[in-house]
Amino acid sequence: MTRRAGSLLVLLAALVSTFGTSEAGNPGGAPKDAVLYELMEQATFTEEGIRKATSALEGKVRLQTPLCPAGLQAYAKLAFATFDIHVQVAPRCTVVAIGNSEINVADGSGHIDGKFWVVVNSDATNLVDAQELVVMYGTFAGNVQVRKDTDALIIDILPGAEFTPIMTLPGFPLPLPAAFRGTFRLPFAFHHIAAYLSDDGTPIPVRPDERALGDATVRVEITFD
Repeated sequence: MTRRAGSLLVLLAALVSTFGTSEAGNPGGAPKDAVLYELMEQATFTEEGIRKATSALEGKVRLQTPLCPAGLQAYAKLAFATFDIHVQVAPRCTVVAIGNSEINVADGSGHIDGKFWVVVNSDATNLVDAQELVVMYGTFAGNVQVRKDTDALIIDILPGAEFTPIMTLPGFPLPLPAAFRGTFRLPFAFHHIAAYLSDDGTPIPVRPDERALGDATVRVEITFD
């Protein structure tokens, strides 16, 4: 092994050891309110140069935020207990989403929209696999802008994007619409290793829990305004 290659491996090992948990965190910056990962996507291009895509995402949201209001999981536990359904209360809320995007290839401008569901785990669904039981759902929409930073593509969710809760469990207060902004971090090849580009320009190796069936996923970071 050359000295240069050895130094690179030491650097990557240090980056992995200091990255911390992927849930509601941020490469090279402060923790975010929500972090989701793109589990699948299908995309097409129109003759006018518009990239249209639909993707499925899943991730975690911090407590006491618009998508994880205080008491929601505890309320769900009590509400479903009347039907003899046991709900697990977790440190963060789990959110799944189906998102659509249209991006102009020429200038990188675009729009996203879709639906989200806040879900919990229960013995009525499956306590072993991912959360499935819906306790709140709604829609989201916003504008985006693609930019290239060194070898990585970054998609910024511009200020003014909004989550709009539509339904929650009967008797639980429906949260107000919440403005948000954020970042799509597309994984890129860094010395044959999949990585995200951090806010300070440092490549951060994609962790095993940031992959779907072995493939590196797009990481979506969200901050509520």
